[in-house]
Amino acid sequence: MKKNEPLSEQSKRRIVTEVLSGIYTKEQARKLYGIKSKSGILEWMRIFAGKPGKSHGLDPVPILKDMSGSLEDISTLKAKIIQLEEDLKLSKLKGKAYQIMVEIAKEEYNLDLEKKSGAKQSKNSKK
Repeated sequence: MKKNEPLSEQSKRRIVTEVLSGIYTKEQARKLYGIKSKSGILEWMRIFAGKPGKSHGLDPVPILKDMSGSLEDISTLKAKIIQLEEDLKLSKLKGKAYQIMVEIAKEEYNLDLEKKSGAKQSKNSKK
């Protein structure tokens, strides 16, 4: 990475992640990546924590650490959505199959399997 080249947001996020995970201190990362501003990384932390500007006294580290856990939550939720969509497709397919079965029973065997609203229970049936 060239020293005079402005950093992309992705690079800034990677640097912040490296600092938060303890790979580098803010000062080590600043020197390694040629960041001139002594408070640059701290400002990025504040921005990524949703507190832009000079928020004196704000420690963004707890907020950002919570955000890293939420990335795992997001991937878990995405997997759950995929599973639920597959379950929904299967349920729709089963419903369609049942509908076809009822139509065949009605046409071929003259059986009416559809539940009639208000139908009374026979006297011999047990609860």
